[in-house]
Amino acid sequence: MKMAAATAGAGAGGLEVVLFPWLAFGHMIPFLELSKRLAARGHAVAFVSTPRNLARLPPVPAHLSARIRFVALPLPAVEGLPEGAEATSDLPPNKVELLKKAMDGLAGPLVSFLAAAVAAGRRPDWIILDFCHHWVPPIADQHKVPCAAFLIFHAACIAFLGPRWANDAYPRTKPEDFPSTTAFLHHEARRMLSDNFGENASGRSDTDRLWDVFERCRLTIHRSCRELEPRMFTLLSDLLRKPRRDPATGGG
Repeated sequence: MKMAAATAGAGAGGLEVVLFPWLAFGHMIPFLELSKRLAARGHAVAFVSTPRNLARLPPVPAHLSARIRFVALPLPAVEGLPEGAEATSDLPPNKVELLKKAMDGLAGPLVSFLAAAVAAGRRPDWIILDFCHHWVPPIADQHKVPCAAFLIFHAACIAFLGPRWANDAYPRTKPEDFPSTTAFLHHEARRMLSDNFGENASGRSDTDRLWDVFERCRLTIHRSCRELEPRMFTLLSDLLRKPRRDPATGGG
């Protein structure tokens, strides 16, 4: 698919790629590593986050700094969210969903950023987003920019959560609905249901966000490899209904 073409075209001026991770350093650091990999291949990267988070990221190597720019979108205030809290590390667990609500308020600033980029002749070739950015693909569509999801979890975790159509066909509403072959204790399965499938203060469950991302993104990128999870990518291709790219052949 397009991401294969991105690598092949690096020597011909490269691409404009926007990366927008969830506001947690466990997500921002892998996204920064991906940014460096893309920059090393000749692509221009715009790394989007909030001002305080960008100030706390490790420095980019000097030889890549010309190709990576950091775009700060001010986080809107949300009732109950402490002032200056811009990452999950700034919060107790019971406040994290308020951070998702605040992040959803970045839709307007993202629209302004993309409009300015298009006006300046720097329309992104891709936006690479995280699991919870369900509102980004509709904005990207307005600017004719395709989206890809970079999922930092093991591929098996993504397969376990599954897409919307599979959950509609086989609903999981109680701990007993989780596969008996999965090593979850009863209280762990119960927490999986409440944390991922249940409603939260952001107004949208994590799983519902992820399902929208699956459906609206043209491709998914997984932080894994065949040696670690053999057969898992064939399963994911079927579950997510997206062609699988074989790195050995470049085929879909």
